[in-house]
Amino acid sequence: MSNLDTQNFEKGRIKALQDERVYIQKKTFTKWANAFLEKVRMEIRDLFTDLADGNILMKLLEIISGENLGRPNKGVMRVQKVENVNRCLKFLATKVYFENIGAEDIVDGNPRLILGLIWTIILRFQIQEIIIDVDEEQDNSEKKSAKDALLLWCQRKTAGYPGVNITNFTNSWRNGLGFNALIHAHRPDLINYDRLDPADHIGNLNNAFDVADRELGIPKILDAEDVDVNRPDEKIIVTYVASYYHYFAKMKTEMTGGKRIAKIVGMIRDVEKLQDDYEGLTSDLLTWINQRVTALNSRDFPNSLEGIKKELILFNEYMTVDKPPKYREKGNIEAQYFNIQARLKANGQKQYVPPEGMLIHDIETAWLRLEKSEHGREVALKDELIRQERLDQLAHRFSRKAAIRETWLSDMEQILQEQIQCNNAAQTEAAVKKHEAISAEILARKDRFRALNALATELVQGNYRAKDKVKKKDQEVMQRWKQLLDKLESRKNILSGFNNLMSMFREIENIGEELAEVETKVKVTDCGKHLQATDDLLQQHALQEAQLQALTRRVKKLNRRSTQLGGGGPAEGDHLDKKLEALNKDLQRIQDLSNNRRTNLDTAKRYYQFLSDTEQEERWVAEKLEGAKSANVGKDLNAALMLLKKHDALEAEMQGRWRRCEQICGVGQDLVNQGHPSRSEIGSRIKSLMDKWNQLQDAAASRKTRLEDAIEAQQYYADANEAESWMKEKMPLVCSDDYGKDEASAQALASRHNRLD
Repeated sequence: MSNLDTQNFEKGRIKALQDERVYIQKKTFTKWANAFLEKVRMEIRDLFTDLADGNILMKLLEIISGENLGRPNKGVMRVQKVENVNRCLKFLATKVYFENIGAEDIVDGNPRLILGLIWTIILRFQIQEIIIDVDEEQDNSEKKSAKDALLLWCQRKTAGYPGVNITNFTNSWRNGLGFNALIHAHRPDLINYDRLDPADHIGNLNNAFDVADRELGIPKILDAEDVDVNRPDEKIIVTYVASYYHYFAKMKTEMTGGKRIAKIVGMIRDVEKLQDDYEGLTSDLLTWINQRVTALNSRDFPNSLEGIKKELILFNEYMTVDKPPKYREKGNIEAQYFNIQARLKANGQKQYVPPEGMLIHDIETAWLRLEKSEHGREVALKDELIRQERLDQLAHRFSRKAAIRETWLSDMEQILQEQIQCNNAAQTEAAVKKHEAISAEILARKDRFRALNALATELVQGNYRAKDKVKKKDQEVMQRWKQLLDKLESRKNILSGFNNLMSMFREIENIGEELAEVETKVKVTDCGKHLQATDDLLQQHALQEAQLQALTRRVKKLNRRSTQLGGGGPAEGDHLDKKLEALNKDLQRIQDLSNNRRTNLDTAKRYYQFLSDTEQEERWVAEKLEGAKSANVGKDLNAALMLLKKHDALEAEMQGRWRRCEQICGVGQDLVNQGHPSRSEIGSRIKSLMDKWNQLQDAAASRKTRLEDAIEAQQYYADANEAESWMKEKMPLVCSDDYGKDEASAQALASRHNRLD
């Protein structure tokens, strides 16, 4: 055979072996997957094509992992298939690391990658979770996991069995004794190991596979012929042996649990008895707490200091005698509750939940409520004790102060009964001062009586046991105090009347003195020698009038007070009326003198003002008369027109000034009519002023006539001069011998001549 044939033979042999391995793995992995999928009535017929849509793969992962991957697509279109497979691969990526596997590879049915994917799933969810201690006797010994742990477990379980030497997951299992040994180690009743023939590989393998499938429910995913070869496929054996491990591990757990059931039942009965005892003790304690809380919350205390002290003694007996045993009982209940919970926890049972209202929290809440009620009652008893002690002290203070106030009231009543002596101003002043001292003494005690009343009110409001007696005493004292204040006010009114009477007499004397002073000033007859002096006297008289007005108001006030006067006797009233009558007469007389003085001063001022105004007016008339008599009428027309304009202004000024002249003359005539002592001089001045005004008016009229005549003459001369100049200008034109050289020039000359006309 040539080398080429040899190479082709070897390649063919290798490919045949590879195809055989692929076929065995495919068959085994399919059975393994179907063992899970049959729970949901699904089945894989062809591993390389049935996983393409992703539905079966997704369901397999959900079953083996116990997690939900969501609802898959229908998986009809390629894109839907790729999406389903991608979701599976993403889920696996969260559990185990793998690479070079894409969704398209699974959809396209790549055998190698599909087998690799299934093997990855088996390793992650069946093999990787196996953990075995290297040294079972030590708690902290080294641990092995996954395939190594599974191999160690097989070696331990098959140790000592003849014909079994597990060193790997390939040819160590070829004779089938290893599988039978694993079953016998856990269930010796199922296999008679001594009757097995080490040379009958197929028989041993089928025996183990059939027993496992029939008795243990381990699916028969291997065929004897696939194992009884020189080098069986490691992956299929690992997958199958892992099923043994998981089954027997679960069986061991169940056996251990069965042994504990009897013990747990006994413990449950003990715990139930403890629970009954707990509920009975709790009910009794809560009933006692509720009764005590009701009693402690009561505030119906005796209304006396002795009664409160007895209540405090009873409360202290409760705190020292009654409560401590109940506190120990509460601690025992709590200890029993935690003992019940500890036993239940040790048994792995659900925690005990007492009936509603009997929880430890309810006991604590009730106990806190009890302690709060205890604290509240203790505080209330102490407050009531303090209140009763304070009320006793207040009652003692009230009795002592009431006695003092009654003694003082008796003394003051005797003083106010004394007769008042007010025969003159000195006696009145002394009586008023004495009354002010008495009033200050009495009114200074007002706060003390208020304090006494406040004590009584506090005792009554505080429900003092003898409050009625206190209230009666307080009313008696306050009634006497009110009567004393009324007597004081009556005495004050009487003294006030006398005092007002005396003050009015003093006021009458003061006003009379001031009126006498004013009278001397208004009797003066001097009215001044000139206008400035008269103005000064008028200002002085205005001050005297203001003083007199103030005195008038004071007299009117006295008149009003006299009508309101209530104190004093008839004699004093008559004397006051006489004094006021004389004062009013004096006031009226001086007011008349003041009015006369005002009239004389006003007349003098008008006279001096008349003299000043006439002198000023005569000066103005004289000044204007000189201008009106001027003979100047202007050298030409413009000058004459200017002089006429000035004259018109003079006449306008005269017209305005004439009204002032009339007013001045009117004032003078009034003085004459009133019979002024200088009326002849006033009449002369009026006549002189009027004569000068007549002269001015005549001179003004004459000058206006002269100015108008001069303007008319000057206007004539101006017009004549203008006509003469025009004729001289036009004469050469009318005297010319030029009649034009041609028609055009002649027409031009004719046109000029026509314009001249």
